[in-house]
Amino acid sequence: MPKKIDHDIRRKEIAQAAISVIGSHGIENVRLIDVARQANATTGSITHYFEDKDAVLLAALDQVSQGILELINTPLAADADVDDLIDYVSLVLPLDEDGHEAWRVWLAFFGRAIVTPGLLSINRNYYTEFHEGLVRIIHNMQKRRKVSATLDVTMIADAIITVVDGLGVRAALDPENWTAEKQTNQLRTMLLPLLRAS
Repeated sequence: MPKKIDHDIRRKEIAQAAISVIGSHGIENVRLIDVARQANATTGSITHYFEDKDAVLLAALDQVSQGILELINTPLAADADVDDLIDYVSLVLPLDEDGHEAWRVWLAFFGRAIVTPGLLSINRNYYTEFHEGLVRIIHNMQKRRKVSATLDVTMIADAIITVVDGLGVRAALDPENWTAEKQTNQLRTMLLPLLRAS
């Protein structure tokens, strides 16, 4: 009897294989044969799930962005304070090898996203969801008087994302000098004055 295949799981496995290949070879050098090898599959089986290489690349980016959003959408404790929020935001940074791989993939797509509608849409949706999540968190913290009621939550959410992007790029391009400790310390240095403003 033929083995039953969960197609959604297989698509995710192929996307994860593409993430690994992009992370190690760069997006311009990705070949379906490399993705197939990484996924223990054939190129024929990949084209069974995806129309072409661009569709595989789209799936890879979507998987990276969804992974980051899953971290961000993990609820904060009811009594979370400013320090907890900063620790929470740090989860998005490339603090370990998985984080570095995700950021290498994310950066690889930036240039292509400018001219590729599908990639641009994923990029915009990611930032919209990230921003909306931060706005909700900060607004709830205002209600519990953990941060000042006078903070402009939209502006603060934008500032947090800007800081995360800057640190993520630096750390992804220079991991030896931007250790996890240095990233989290810098994140705290940048965000504490904003979040504790009266």
